[in-house]
Amino acid sequence: MSGSGRARNARGDGERLRAEIVDAAVRVVDGGDEELTLRGIAREAGISAPSIYTRFSDLQQIVDAVLALSFESLDRRVADAIEDETSPDAALVSAGLAYVRFGWEHRSRLRLMMGAAGFSPDAVVTFERIERLLRQCVDAGTAVSDDPHRDAFLVWVGLHGMATLQAPERADYRRLGPLDRPALTELIIRRLAGLRSGVGGPSAAPPSSAPADRGGVHA
Repeated sequence: MSGSGRARNARGDGERLRAEIVDAAVRVVDGGDEELTLRGIAREAGISAPSIYTRFSDLQQIVDAVLALSFESLDRRVADAIEDETSPDAALVSAGLAYVRFGWEHRSRLRLMMGAAGFSPDAVVTFERIERLLRQCVDAGTAVSDDPHRDAFLVWVGLHGMATLQAPERADYRRLGPLDRPALTELIIRRLAGLRSGVGGPSAAPPSSAPADRGGVHA
């Protein structure tokens, strides 16, 4: 991973430089093959390391910016996924699938986001969105939950587990056979949320926009 040379920002372009630094840090994190350092971020951004200090006082400030951007991106992904849904239970399933797919696409970043230091003021926004959807399901009579806050947390735990599941190295794990991860994700949501449709039964097929993964047990 290496950045290309870039022209010096003109006076007044400080915000653009800040965004370029954060974007470079995101790419380093998503690459997952090197530690996040000021030198590595500068190399990815195509700037000198001292240039970073014109926008950030230390590495932690950059990490905070990466976390804020990442939680915003996650919630936007979930919001976009439910925009066209016409029922709260369909919206809840779509929200959960969007969460998991974000994790599959950004494994290293999700680990950073959910790590001990992964704090951002917007860190719980997506969880609160899922809880609101579950409460709407209860109000509509499509969920049997008697504690939507608790059950939304259980759904979140299930989604996070599916999103962060790593490919097993031991060949004997493959004896479990092929698993349809999107369909299983939907089944997790329906069971933990207490949705009346699909509870205890087979999951509906995954959306056509997300073909089932039948390549094995790995995520």
